[in-house]
Amino acid sequence: MRAGQLARVARAALTVAAAVLVGGMSAGPAAAAGLATGLERVPKPILRGNFADPAVERLGSGYVGFATGERSPRAWTRSPNGTWRRNGPALVRLPDWSRAGDVWAADVQRINGWWLLYYSAPVRGLGPYGRCIGVARSRSALRGFTPLGDAPLVCPSYAGQVPTAQDPLIPRDYTLPRAGVIDPSVHRGADGPVLLYKTDRIPSSIRMVPLNAAGTRVRRGEVSVELLRNAGVIENPLLLARPEGWVLLLSEGDFTRCTYRTLWLRSTSLTDWSAAVSGVLLDRAGTGLCGPGGADLAGRRIFLHGWICHGKAAPCRAGFDWSKRERQRAERALYGARLRWTDGVPSVGPWLSP
Repeated sequence: MRAGQLARVARAALTVAAAVLVGGMSAGPAAAAGLATGLERVPKPILRGNFADPAVERLGSGYVGFATGERSPRAWTRSPNGTWRRNGPALVRLPDWSRAGDVWAADVQRINGWWLLYYSAPVRGLGPYGRCIGVARSRSALRGFTPLGDAPLVCPSYAGQVPTAQDPLIPRDYTLPRAGVIDPSVHRGADGPVLLYKTDRIPSSIRMVPLNAAGTRVRRGEVSVELLRNAGVIENPLLLARPEGWVLLLSEGDFTRCTYRTLWLRSTSLTDWSAAVSGVLLDRAGTGLCGPGGADLAGRRIFLHGWICHGKAAPCRAGFDWSKRERQRAERALYGARLRWTDGVPSVGPWLSP
């Protein structure tokens, strides 16, 4: 899809997306079918300790996962139901355009024999938490990933202390905060890979830009467009192609609370979500978990994080207070489950056991 075509559909999407998302989610007629049910047993984490915003991919007969933290912590398992083992940080170093700080919510893809890690790293000029998106690569998922390029893939043009990004979000939208971009997520389709990401703070927006065939650069001549906007927080986009249409999985709300949840939207158009149906995939009521979010899909399995407290495998209580997380020994642990589909509506279960 070329720049002109994307720009035309973006203008329509910007106007009508509010009907779907601004001010919070509006559940479609099939919403109830997306709720997880049966709380006879609350799921147990398959990896305890902090492993937030997991990005998971198949590795042989097992899986490898990457998480939020210092240079993107990593873990893997030899078999679908095996024990997860930690493997140290993925990035050999932060890119030259970054400053010191944790990497947030990476995504991983395997393209043309390379493992590619898309990550959001802290930068100067965007406040204490502002981040921009880069890409790193490795020949092995369990070896070090080296950052590519002298500039970010995506970074707002107003981040003056950062080299000009391939996607500088021009023209600038003055209705969005000066807060950077996070939560990269790559979808590989028939027309090549596309990168989705979130503009940080509120209002939130989800944007998309095509990448080259190797997945290492923004495609020449392309510009990003906004797909969705929300007056609150929507993040962690995951785009799926289904026979019934395009599906987006999104986290919604405050990640520090048990009310953080995972939503689904389905649209027949990739760039116009005005007629999307939507529902709740994962929340406290349906799973018993505290803040189930940051979801990623590897094959037919979904992986996500949830808060556990007091050094136990049990979810934090509904009134979990993030400001007291150190005293409560709160961590975002890793969970996994089968993702099922019924008439284009996703549901979760059974859950993986540790």
